[in-house]
Amino acid sequence: MSVCYFGTYERNYPRNSILLEGLRRNAVTVFECHVPLWEKTVTKGEKFGFSITFILRFFIAQFRLLFRYVFFIPKHDIIIVGYIGHLDIFLAKMMAFFGRKKLVFNPLVSLYDTVIVDRGYFTTSSLKARLMRFLDRYACKMSDVVLLDTEAHIQYFRNELDLPNINFKRLFVGADDRLFSPEQTAKPKNNFHVMFIGKFIPLHGIEKIIETAGILKSEIDIIFTLVGLGQLRSEIEKKIKEQGLNNVRLMDWIPYNQLSQKMAEADLLLGIFGDSDKAKRVIPNKLFQALAVRKPALTADTPAIRELLTPDEHIFTSEPTPDKIAEKIRFIRTNKKIRYTVSINGHRFFHEKLSIEKLGAELKTILKDA
Repeated sequence: MSVCYFGTYERNYPRNSILLEGLRRNAVTVFECHVPLWEKTVTKGEKFGFSITFILRFFIAQFRLLFRYVFFIPKHDIIIVGYIGHLDIFLAKMMAFFGRKKLVFNPLVSLYDTVIVDRGYFTTSSLKARLMRFLDRYACKMSDVVLLDTEAHIQYFRNELDLPNINFKRLFVGADDRLFSPEQTAKPKNNFHVMFIGKFIPLHGIEKIIETAGILKSEIDIIFTLVGLGQLRSEIEKKIKEQGLNNVRLMDWIPYNQLSQKMAEADLLLGIFGDSDKAKRVIPNKLFQALAVRKPALTADTPAIRELLTPDEHIFTSEPTPDKIAEKIRFIRTNKKIRYTVSINGHRFFHEKLSIEKLGAELKTILKDA
């Protein structure tokens, strides 16, 4: 089997890099037809304004993709459009149509749900909101198979975007086990180190982590470290200063290949606690990475989490309110044996179900049936 992984996708984003490597490890020949468009910006909200500069870069990228595909990509069986690929699907569909090939779309998220509903960059009645919804719907309609990360996400696409007859397939995100594995590091013995790594966006519920830190600020052994940047960073900095939270440390982004080492410093890794419907539909990268590095993780108890993981066996969960999060952190800190058992179980489950090889094999089966 051979595939062409196509588009302006973000090459190093986990959803892409894991599937590319997973296919190769399962004896699938992969040709990449790629022109970078999204790599240069960590937080991409401004990109969705579709400036004149961005539109110009996009069309140049499409011409380059067409040239590369026609003149440099060997014969293959299937075209996969990588994440972020909503804008690439039209060119990919043309290539698939004339080449009589199956077209697989790997969107990971709904643009409308992410940009309009969750992050609120534009109003729901705006022209840009209608454009996002159009891109979501027609990208799926033009594809033979659409890959999404949870059944909850699939139901959103079916119901909210009115796509009842699309061939959706669930494929969990996983983590890159080339970069994420258990590491040892020296840690202060008298501190319990709680760490969040990710974008400061509404989905993640960062403000609830700050409120939780406020509840726990008298318990001087509990230290919070928040690593990342994003839409809400300045607001979070302001709240920390106003509340005088000496138990919270902020760090900017660190290189992706150093995250595993940073995670080793934590006693507990945090997932997401946002209130949006999207927060209930996704399992974020950071939780798969926590499993891979054999660290206990705490996240909101959601339908998506329970599709894959068992609370208090593979992962810790709580209601997404600061008081309940604080209560669970106290429990995890106090019960070292339970903390250790959950981390071991989660790590074992990761290697049984979510490694690069396992996800690659699952995707290969999906492609065979396409």
